[in-house]
Amino acid sequence: MYYTKTVKYENTIPMPSYLIALAVGDLEYRSLDHRTGVITEPCKIDAVAWELSDLPTFLNYTEDYLTPYIWGNYSILILPPSFPMGGMENPLLTFASPTIITGDKSQVDVAIHEIAHSWTGNQVTCENFSNMWMNEGFTVFEERKVSARIHDADFSKVNAFIGNLSATNDMLGFGLNNSYSSLYPVLDGQVNPDESFSTVPYEKGYQLLYFLESLIGEENMNTLLKSHINNNSLTSINYKVFEKEFEHFVFAKFPENYTEIVSQMDWDLWVKGPGLAPVW
Repeated sequence: MYYTKTVKYENTIPMPSYLIALAVGDLEYRSLDHRTGVITEPCKIDAVAWELSDLPTFLNYTEDYLTPYIWGNYSILILPPSFPMGGMENPLLTFASPTIITGDKSQVDVAIHEIAHSWTGNQVTCENFSNMWMNEGFTVFEERKVSARIHDADFSKVNAFIGNLSATNDMLGFGLNNSYSSLYPVLDGQVNPDESFSTVPYEKGYQLLYFLESLIGEENMNTLLKSHINNNSLTSINYKVFEKEFEHFVFAKFPENYTEIVSQMDWDLWVKGPGLAPVW
């Protein structure tokens, strides 16, 4: 005789369908504080809980830099070695590779990146794959701002330097004139988007935002990011939305220098131009 069991889940916060995932197995949950926790196989839960014990700090720092965290509880699921990704930012539950569990906490800053996706990637999502830098570039920028607060500025600068080397190698692999080496890969509907995937949207996207910050200042950039998240919460957008937000912000904040500032930012060249960033 066969029996069936129906389980229903209720999601009260809208999210893109590609962010929905299920994990099934012999798993154990351990709370780290009132809104963070870890999940993994029971035999590994002690090691994982120790390694990721700073999750509450990471979430608090990220929330302080951005806007209130809207997703309730945040947990990280450490998967078996067969999991092919470093991390995947499913809302409320990040899927992560066991390679971040090293016994010395040397790889746990990956969690800052995945936490930051709660805002850029989950709360505000890119419209399509050609705009994926809106997810990844923003998140890398936020990750490095939070890391600088937790560690120091040099820590983030070293990560940016290493990231730039990786992105440059990926661009050379694609070809500096290939759209895959731009922030806006051209996909004709016949190509698997994975073929254009690289560190380019992460690092060149970070460089674009870093350049914008150089034009308006660090405090103003933080204000712009918060406004961007609040204005587009629970929507999917393309980069033109952020371009307009930047120009409106500059006009309101620097009316006398508006033309001078916005003229320094060539959005089409930065976003659709292949190869290295146009400003160094």
